Amino acid sequence: MVPKDDAVLWHAEPHTVAKIAILENYLNAWFQIFGRRSSGQDLLYVDGFAGPGRYTNASKGSPVAALRAAREVRANAGSNWTAGHIRCAFIESNADTYAYLEHHLQPFMNDSRLAVLLFNTTFVDGMARLRARMPLAFQGSQPLFVFIDPFGATGVPFSVVRDILASSRSEVLINLNADAIGRIFRAGEAANHELLLTTAFGDGSWHDALAGTLSARERSHAIVQLYMEHLRAVPNVRYVYSFEMLTAKTQVGKVGYFLVFASRHPRGLEKMKGAMKRMDQTGSYQFSNTRVGQAPLFRFNRPEDYAPSLHKQFVGQGPVRFGPDSTIHDFALLETPFENPKKMLEVLDKQGLLHVTSTNPKRPRGTFNEDRVSAIEFLEGDPSG
Repeated sequence: MVPKDDAVLWHAEPHTVAKIAILENYLNAWFQIFGRRSSGQDLLYVDGFAGPGRYTNASKGSPVAALRAAREVRANAGSNWTAGHIRCAFIESNADTYAYLEHHLQPFMNDSRLAVLLFNTTFVDGMARLRARMPLAFQGSQPLFVFIDPFGATGVPFSVVRDILASSRSEVLINLNADAIGRIFRAGEAANHELLLTTAFGDGSWHDALAGTLSARERSHAIVQLYMEHLRAVPNVRYVYSFEMLTAKTQVGKVGYFLVFASRHPRGLEKMKGAMKRMDQTGSYQFSNTRVGQAPLFRFNRPEDYAPSLHKQFVGQGPVRFGPDSTIHDFALLETPFENPKKMLEVLDKQGLLHVTSTNPKRPRGTFNEDRVSAIEFLEGDPSG
């Protein structure tokens, strides 16, 4: 028997609706890229805390958003699709919520282009079952993307996240409830903090990282930074970035909502930033990095704010190789809001702070064609002036 709406559904806050939109934007790109470049390989998407599939005020929860993206991309690809099946797995531990989700996803069950897998169990057990059922997604080169969106601070052992990222084409997007983790830390033994925090971070490094007199916001940022350090410590996982969603109603000093992305490949982070950028352009959200002590807010349309940091990083080094896999590109990806450095380089070039090596002798100032530009030298000067 399917539970009634009022028994399982709840109201989606604006940040929840935004989070789902970001996820759907990213999955549109993810399915397209791997669907056209993974000949004969299945694609596996996992929603680790699926929920009922909709809300009282929104018809599209994360499972529906993912399946719509998969179905649309697969239909539009036509003969360009080279991958095998799209497998979408949804894990939900609550029995009533699971029953509602199963019923709500029926329209997708008979689509021959999709394989929908449902697990009424915990995130940990569901991932173990998927690993046993589809080992190549976790040990080989099959594309794997896992969305991890728990309701609180528990239920996501770092050991499971580390295992997901062990394969060569795996990625995770985690809704990290730093505020809830901070509350567990402050509650101490009353909240069984030793076990819960050591499980969440994978070791006891949180003892020192979270110690001291910190505000709730400062501690939340320290939590995110520590979590990102652990993700970067996973072999070959270089492209780790956090986004704090802040709305116009977020009060000064309050904590926003953190999304943490991790991948081995720069293109994954490029596409995730693109998904964030589309939300930024609505005017409803700003985003924050989590570097305590730096200006916290950024918008994707202000390269002049970040051009000085790019200049400072490379000035005095002589000619630096330019291209999609260069240190300049990586700095832009990992240390600024942008998908690539071109807008920031344009700012610096127009200030006369670059010497550009190009095969085009008539290169217009401020343009950086990757097929023509081979190196860039950052010249002494004041980019803030």
